[in-house]
Amino acid sequence: MDTAASIINELTDSAQTDEEALNDAVIIGLLASSDEDSLAELAVWLKENATTLAPLVTRAAAEKPGLSGEASCAVLDALLLKPLADEDVTVRLMGECLRVIAARITASLSEDAPGADNLHDDPLVSSTVAVVTAGRRAHLSETAVSYLAKAGSGGSLVLARSFDTLRDSLKLHVLRRLKPADVWVLGGNVVASLGNSISTLIEGLEGKPLRIAVKFLEGLDPEAHSESSDIDPAEPLAVGAHVFHASWGAGSVVKTGKGTIKVDFGSAGTRTLMRKFATLRHA
Repeated sequence: MDTAASIINELTDSAQTDEEALNDAVIIGLLASSDEDSLAELAVWLKENATTLAPLVTRAAAEKPGLSGEASCAVLDALLLKPLADEDVTVRLMGECLRVIAARITASLSEDAPGADNLHDDPLVSSTVAVVTAGRRAHLSETAVSYLAKAGSGGSLVLARSFDTLRDSLKLHVLRRLKPADVWVLGGNVVASLGNSISTLIEGLEGKPLRIAVKFLEGLDPEAHSESSDIDPAEPLAVGAHVFHASWGAGSVVKTGKGTIKVDFGSAGTRTLMRKFATLRHA
């Protein structure tokens, strides 16, 4: 009798384990999806399992095809609505989701894709802006800003688009973390819009906050990016030399070749340029 009961218990446990594994696989599949139906199912699951989502999101991020940008936005929204008991885990998941989203937006800003102006109505940009500006958890919004400021041109675009709707203290947090050169990569319209917003902000500031905003605004001045004359294509450039490109901002030479130069432009990426055609200035 005991043996039979033991066998039944083992079979039951095995069935439960298999069912749980199947459910986990389904959720991991949803976290990799971007279609509307899958995202609707994911939203329901996130609402019901907000406090236990961490292990599956972590697994999804580590497996192929990984987290989708759209699913990452849904996870971020769930985290802001109901942070996990372990704040370190909340922050780690937030960083992972923002990394995925910013990478997707950065890819959309590559030289072979539309520029920042054409991403104005991009759902991924809009969703991430909504997360940053939600204001439900102040300290998590600051954490999101810090991650995005270090996340390349995609993160910079989200912060530039978010700026007008942020509270003043969070605007200053953006100006402390974001680099003017990273905004320049996004093009003239984004630069002009952010510059106008900062000029309006300055009117109500004084002391250290005023100095922070003025310093950033000065960094957006075109003259700050064109102080030196163009570098002659025949001029030797050693590894480590600092240069400036109108589209990609300040960078440092990491490799030179016959007629080519490889430059690390930080958040704008590493580019290999033909010296004959590249317009560079001394930084």
